[in-house]
Amino acid sequence: MTLLQEECVPCTGSEPKLTEEEIKELWLETPMWQVEEEDGVKHLRRTFEFVSFSEALGFTYHVGMLAEQQRHHPVLTTRYRSVTVDWWTHAIGGLHRNDFIMATKTDQTYLDLQDDVRKKGAVTQASEESFPASDPPGWIGNTAEEEVISP
Repeated sequence: MTLLQEECVPCTGSEPKLTEEEIKELWLETPMWQVEEEDGVKHLRRTFEFVSFSEALGFTYHVGMLAEQQRHHPVLTTRYRSVTVDWWTHAIGGLHRNDFIMATKTDQTYLDLQDDVRKKGAVTQASEESFPASDPPGWIGNTAEEEVISP
């Protein structure tokens, strides 16, 4: 079973933090994530880039819903066209298998949303190709074939 297929398990705070060896092994399934350390606490961190603020905000929402579903919550920092996600297990003050599970699920959420954007783009492109660019439907005024007369 891959990390993507796993579900998070509730943590009570008595679970051990992952060892360096366990982190290295699990990181093989999440190579785009960086292991960062702040105040002695290891985190998984990745920044995702988007073409617009609305896409970044949509991703933030989807990761939030995923976190609620799994009952494991990240720190999400949404900027103009990027979202930085930090996973670590607060109850143990470090990394747990749950964090790697959520990193893979976050990656899949990003890929799914990018696929949706590409599909919408294909529909837009097909719609624009359905009409001659010189005379779109409902256009009032000169077409590309007509000469514009200046005053």
